[in-house]
Amino acid sequence: MSDKFAITNVVNNLVENAIKYSPPCATVEVKLYRKDNNLIFSVADHGQGIPDEEKKLIFNKFYRVGNESTRKTKGTGLGLYIVKSVLQKHNATIKVKDNKPSGSIFEVIFENYAG
Repeated sequence: MSDKFAITNVVNNLVENAIKYSPPCATVEVKLYRKDNNLIFSVADHGQGIPDEEKKLIFNKFYRVGNESTRKTKGTGLGLYIVKSVLQKHNATIKVKDNKPSGSIFEVIFENYAG
């Protein structure tokens, strides 16, 4: 059981971020698959990526990667905070990994998914 609106918001936010932070005409890869007893949703982009020291901060309220002079995109810094909050209420986790050769992969894990 899940909140359809909230989970739709999670998917939209992750896909929109991948598009927003990728170069023009870049590929964004979206996957939904089962692994063991888990349901995994992932979004991979080929943007600049997220520095390791900032990966642990990006889910904080109002946090934005970089600084005012390096940011090229508009935003409030609330999107990933809301995503993480929604997922916690659905007993799911999110993590960010490097995409090779460039970009990021956001991976949502619904553990022990019985659907």
